[in-house]
Amino acid sequence: MIKFLKYELKRSRGFFLLMALLSIISVAITGVFYKFNSFDMENKNFSFFILLLALALIILSICLIFFTVRFKRDIFDKSSYITFTINVSVARIIFAKFLASVLVGFLSLLIFVGSLILGANILEISKGLVNISPSSLLAYVVVSGIYYSIAYLLLTLGMTLSKVQIFKRYYSFVTVVLSIVLFTIVVWLLRNIYQISPVALSLKNFSIQRLININGIDISMLYNGLDGKIIGINIWMLIFSVLIIALTFFYNVFLIEEKIDF
Repeated sequence: MIKFLKYELKRSRGFFLLMALLSIISVAITGVFYKFNSFDMENKNFSFFILLLALALIILSICLIFFTVRFKRDIFDKSSYITFTINVSVARIIFAKFLASVLVGFLSLLIFVGSLILGANILEISKGLVNISPSSLLAYVVVSGIYYSIAYLLLTLGMTLSKVQIFKRYYSFVTVVLSIVLFTIVVWLLRNIYQISPVALSLKNFSIQRLININGIDISMLYNGLDGKIIGINIWMLIFSVLIIALTFFYNVFLIEEKIDF
């Protein structure tokens, strides 16, 4: 599997370089707009933050689409016979593709965040906006990786379902839309868990504590203290996310091995 993962990463080099370049350029252009006061002056920092968040989501979305399309092409299109002639099990092939997708998306996001931090002085970003510790930024990147993993596995599961006999009479986009609906439901459930059961796993000493006052954004999975620093991550959201990732992965493997005739 390691060799196959290396192969997946090697063939993704061009795409990764493109995403890295896009990350750096997008931060630079945003900084220029900020420098010349192109944002709403009444809420300049908030507008800038929202734009950065939107750019990060665009970067992850591009990675998601690219690797989902590659999954479909390598597993179900005419070139799929090449994929299955190598001496690697279906589970390892799917896992290698999943890891390659997550790694490229994760590294692209890290470059985006890194270029923002390194260029903060040059771009004249306000101190309050970048006054976030590297560990906190890393925590947000990891949470983004969790959501990205769920989205990727649900989308690839949708691609697989479109090849199962019961769904073959429908167009592929039907099962893809179903995957998007499932992802929306998962996010809705996670946001409710954040409010209903505020039990945090501390990022400092890995102790578990139940919070009385909730301070944070529900979709982030992370809780903040009164000083704005991250206290920990909601343990139930983390467990639920891992279960969703595991279930979608193994069900995808099961369908490809047992329910699809190539």
